[in-house]
Amino acid sequence: LPGVRGRTLAGAPSPLEGLGGGGCEPSSPAARRGAAGPFQSLQLATPSSCTSMHHRCAMSPATSDPDRDEFKLIDGELDVVFFDFDGTLTSTPGQIVKQRSDKKGELARRAPMLGPRLKRLRSAGLVLGIISKSTEVTIRESLKESGLESLFDGPVVGKAVGFEGKAGFIEELRKTGKLSLGPDGLSRILLVDDDTRELERARERGIQTFAAPAHDGLQDSDFDEMFLLMGLPPPGESEQDVAVAA
Repeated sequence: LPGVRGRTLAGAPSPLEGLGGGGCEPSSPAARRGAAGPFQSLQLATPSSCTSMHHRCAMSPATSDPDRDEFKLIDGELDVVFFDFDGTLTSTPGQIVKQRSDKKGELARRAPMLGPRLKRLRSAGLVLGIISKSTEVTIRESLKESGLESLFDGPVVGKAVGFEGKAGFIEELRKTGKLSLGPDGLSRILLVDDDTRELERARERGIQTFAAPAHDGLQDSDFDEMFLLMGLPPPGESEQDVAVAA
């Protein structure tokens, strides 16, 4: 996205070094979406390559949890941001919260914090989507009740469970044309998730990553850090204010 060029924190290694940021379609994400409004429901099969033994081992629950700061890496222009749902947009990881009503309540309570920050990303021309192990029905009902539904104009993918993780589903979206991206497509996507194993798989494919906290979901300070890496001012500040502060 022109003007939305990420930066890594000082001293942090970049997983996208050498990928380059050019080659995207000349039109903006908003222009590519046209006037059709939000993306429609998606019925994606589990990526066929998810049966590989290599990724079957990589997905093992025994895999160690890397340092979360290693995955706060935004180092390139972006078109699309995918958020995890449970434990990222909501405050409790999915394996703990099982009832749909609990997820709705959590998201509704967090909406006053999330709303302005999601709007800031949308105002920068970014497409916002959700990819989660929760069902699409649960996600959409929660978004509707919290008043956040209109902010997500990208794909909402539920039951994203496979041997290649969410990265496999994101690549499937690209291959099937449900994401309009240029030749550097995957490198222009950001995955925000509390599960570092998901982020590790995403990074292996060239997808940019940002680690949500291990507990309590994204906080305003996390969004501030995300905006800093993207070169965006937080809500209520202009780009000129950020330039002066820098």
